[in-house]
Amino acid sequence: MFKLYDEKKLEFENKIKNYFENDELGLILNYSIESGKRIRPLILIETFKMLKNNLFSEKEYNEVLGFAISLEMIHNYSLIHDDLPSMDNDNYRRGRETTHYKFGEDMGILAGDSLLNYAYENIFNILSENNSINNINAAKYLSECAGYLGMINGQVLDIKDKINDIDDLIEMYKNKTCKLIMAATKIPGYISNLDNDTLEELELLGFYIGMSFQIQDDLLDMEQDEKINKVTYISFSGKDKAYYDMIDYSKKALKILSKYKYNDFLVNLIEKLINRKH
Repeated sequence: MFKLYDEKKLEFENKIKNYFENDELGLILNYSIESGKRIRPLILIETFKMLKNNLFSEKEYNEVLGFAISLEMIHNYSLIHDDLPSMDNDNYRRGRETTHYKFGEDMGILAGDSLLNYAYENIFNILSENNSINNINAAKYLSECAGYLGMINGQVLDIKDKINDIDDLIEMYKNKTCKLIMAATKIPGYISNLDNDTLEELELLGFYIGMSFQIQDDLLDMEQDEKINKVTYISFSGKDKAYYDMIDYSKKALKILSKYKYNDFLVNLIEKLINRKH
């Protein structure tokens, strides 16, 4: 069922394998981006292909790939910092030593900073070649989704434990988890010069995928979260309602995708996300 995803994932990983130079920091950065689901960059690339009906130039594809790489760098910087002793204090992620645990907290901080700065350096390289209003809007939106009113705001809400009801939780999830996925679905719309109504719908697509993804995470981590008394979707809704809402968000995403002809990958990905075991 997920062969298409595996193929696209490998294709993207070949683009970023050993991406940085072989100096001390470069080796740490390569380690930090070496593994992952690659959900966000693949959504960005495949949404663009879907919107363009698979008709685009090599130059257009390379620009989109550049945005996808920047998005993945931003995501990975956030994971490095999320794992730090001052945050979640995790020594392992995806079965591997976290960056700070393997190389030291000081290098972990610097590696995260480097990935974030590189992401924007890469975006500026794209804009230096093509500073169209579409690319500028795409870059601006990515910055907003990653910034203090986006992903970082979600992290603040999480660590400050300001979650009092399910509305607070959804707001935290929207920022911490969904915003980078919303960037992945809306940036292709900007690059493709689509109208505002379509852009808003693409943004919703990312929100629906992100919420479905996060609630499934909560369901999979239920026993562990109960042990550490972590507030999740299940804390407010219960397991059965959480599962129902996860499916409902997925259906809403699939309804939007049904409007497009070349939607196979994204439909396949949603099926993978709601059926995964980890």
